Formats: sequence, C-alpha cells, structure tokens
Amino acid sequence: MSRSVLQSSAKETARNLEELRTSESGKLIITSIDHKIIAFLSVSGKMKCITVLGKDSDGTENADLSPEDIVIAIVKDVKNDIGACFIEYASGCDGYLPLNKLPKGVTVKQGDLIPVKITSLAQKGKRASFTAKIDYSKIENGAELSEKASYLTKYSYLYKSKTSYTDRINKVFKQGEFDEIVTDIELVYEMFSKDFPNVRLYDDKSFGLDKLYSLKTALDEAQDRNVWLKCGGFLIFDKTEAMTVIDVNSGKFTPSKGTDKESAYMAVNSEAAIEICRQLRLRNISGIVIIDFINLKSDEDKEQLLNLLKEESLADTETVMVIDITELGLVEVTRKKEFPPLYEQLK
Repeated sequence: MSRSVLQSSAKETARNLEELRTSESGKLIITSIDHKIIAFLSVSGKMKCITVLGKDSDGTENADLSPEDIVIAIVKDVKNDIGACFIEYASGCDGYLPLNKLPKGVTVKQGDLIPVKITSLAQKGKRASFTAKIDYSKIENGAELSEKASYLTKYSYLYKSKTSYTDRINKVFKQGEFDEIVTDIELVYEMFSKDFPNVRLYDDKSFGLDKLYSLKTALDEAQDRNVWLKCGGFLIFDKTEAMTVIDVNSGKFTPSKGTDKESAYMAVNSEAAIEICRQLRLRNISGIVIIDFINLKSDEDKEQLLNLLKEESLADTETVMVIDITELGLVEVTRKKEFPPLYEQLK
C-alpha cells in the first residue's frame, strides 16, 4: 500500500469520527462488582468509559453514605453509662448512635435493626455518628418508606439520595452518549427511572450483567499495562509520580508487501493515537501524558498525528490539550482531572 493511500485513509477516518459517534448507539450498564456500584459506557459493543458511582452497602469497606441516605443498621452494643449505642451500618463498619438521637419512646437492645441517617462521617480514630430521628414527611413517599423499614434486612438502604449518582453520571458522560440505561440494582433503577427516559431493570439472576457484557474482563483490561492493537502493535502504560508515559510498539505488525517503513509505522501510529484517546478516558488518566510514537521523522507525519489526536480527544468529557512534539519526538498531552484514576476508584 502506498504512503499516499495510507495518509488519505487516516485523514478520512478523522473526518468521519464525529459522524460515526453520533450514529453509534450507547448503553450505560450499572451493576455491583466487588461491592462497588460501577457504570460502564458501551458503544457498539466497545467499552468507552468506566466510573465507580459508589460503594455497595454490603461491602467490607465503608458504605458510601451521604447525609440524605437512610440505611438499616444493627445494634451491636448498648452503653447506658455513656448514653449511646454502637451500631453496624455495613459489614465491618461501626457507627455511634447517641441514645438521645432515638425517636421519643423508642428503646433498643443488642441485635435490633433500626433505620438511621449519618450526621458526621468517620474520621481517623473516630466512628461515624448517626441519628434515628428521621422526618419522613420531608422525603418523597416518606410514609411508605417508614412502613417498609420493618421488612428490610441489615445494611439495606431504605432511602438513597440520587444526587451523588446523577451528578456523577452528568459529569462523566456527555448528553446523548447513551440511549439506554440497564441495571440489575433495583434501587438504582428506581433512582434513574425518574430522570432518564429509557431505563431497564435486568432481573435474570442465572446470567448476570457481568457475564452478559463481560464486565470483569473490561475492568481487568482497563488496568492492564499492555494494550494490543488490531494491527498487531501494542501500547505500554507506565505511571510515574509526575506523569503517565505511553510507549507505542510495532509488536507483531507486518506491513503489506511493498510498503515502505515510514508508511507502515504511520499506520501503527494512527491506530495507536485513536486507541490512546480511548484509553485516557477509559482509565481516567489525567495530568501530563507523554507518548512515544514510532519513528516520527517527517513534519507531515507529525502534523497528521497531532491532528488525529486532537480530533479523537473531542469525544472526551474532560479537557484534553495536545501540546506539541518535543525535539526527541515525544508527544506531550495534558488531561484535566475531575475524578481519581480508575485504578484508585477500584481500590
């Protein structure tokens, strides 16, 4: 394949990017994996973005509670001498409930289940504090919730504020990126069905969303050091204190017979540029990013590659700046930080 044909093909790919994006149908999949509620954006079967919305209340870590949330806690111990009882609001998560924060006339004993709201978050060496005095009249369908409390098991959410989840969704994903939300979490379904037009509750317990969409595999791939390209080349991601370094390698790529080396390398670089922009968003990499492309010598190749990176970065919800190419042929990119990188969200 001639060099001019390869360049024309790369430019046509860049020109058609926006049209392709608008025609693709996106699906937002929300499920719980390893005690974390995670949202996956899949577009035409390809994972574009992953973000952790919060922690499942059945997790071994602190439950992801906001001041509006109401959770069913279990009383672990009552200490009349200090006027308080100790509760467990998630597996392994202890809280402090003053007895004067119980509703009037209510007493508790060890093993009782009681709906509580958090009043102050846990700090180093200090438990989270709670109140059981809940004004259901200020909550939508509050009367129904009050009756529902007696039927729930420990650690269950009686009420979950939608603010934190919907705010995260609106910040991480662009309007129109997905036309359907699929979830197997009833609470999430109830929260989003009021604000989004097409929300589906998936209830096939024999074959969960994780298996249906290979979500654990997607999480593993989004944390792998190496990312393979369709052409046979691959990317290597390395994180340092100051920056993220991405190395582009030709790997198993075999150029067509008669293709010169520079044209062959440009084909790998073009595919790498598209994949790098996807990976930056998928992994939520921010700050300074240095990309070591293959054999960048001609000014035409450099300009074409920079333009391709700029075009691809338009799909990102965060600001991506393609700075320039250094004298050593390294491409410098910066990406604004809004949330922690994916690997930190998954800890």
